[in-house]
Amino acid sequence: MSDFLDKKRIEILEKKFGLELGSEQILAFNKWSEIFIDYNSHTNLMSRNEVSNLFEKHVCDSLAINLWDDFAKLKKGAKLLDIGTGGGFPSVILAIAFPNLTVFANDSRQKKTKFLELAKENLKLHNLNVLYGRAEEIPRINADITTFRAVGKIKDIFPLAKRHTLQDGRIVFYKAKGVEDEIGEVLAANKNLKVPKIVPYSLPVDVEHTRNLAIFEM
Repeated sequence: MSDFLDKKRIEILEKKFGLELGSEQILAFNKWSEIFIDYNSHTNLMSRNEVSNLFEKHVCDSLAINLWDDFAKLKKGAKLLDIGTGGGFPSVILAIAFPNLTVFANDSRQKKTKFLELAKENLKLHNLNVLYGRAEEIPRINADITTFRAVGKIKDIFPLAKRHTLQDGRIVFYKAKGVEDEIGEVLAANKNLKVPKIVPYSLPVDVEHTRNLAIFEM
């Protein structure tokens, strides 16, 4: 089995993202990386060039939600829906890191959901539920937290997020710089919506890579 999470990377997760993983979770991440890289070699989950940044740009980005103060209160027994999850970012990563979180991973591309099912089976992720189909058409999930990462503009997908989120739930968008403009657009279209909380963070790459979580309260 690969040593995907070596000591240096474990230290990054602890110091930069406040995450302490147990031995079973570390083993699961190591096994997951093998499954992911093997599947990606014949079925495109991400570009081959991005695989070299699998930890720095994708695993770390997924786990940045742990920097949000309220996540610690919500993650025990909470229901999280990840719409447009692709290769499982953040859904599978969060299911491994937070076994008490019930995760629903949704995607409309079968080659992606087949991988999610493979990961669920091989890693015995009993807290992961795979939903194939368009998010507009699947049953309402009534999630405590709905996440979007690399899925369009906030104003375009906000109505879809509301459909699946509890009235007192949260919608979390993983975004790059310039998120303020997108927030302005969605606030203009939803007059009763609260200004979201912004949690900035950076990824452990050589070139500065600033990201943001935009967290809307329903």
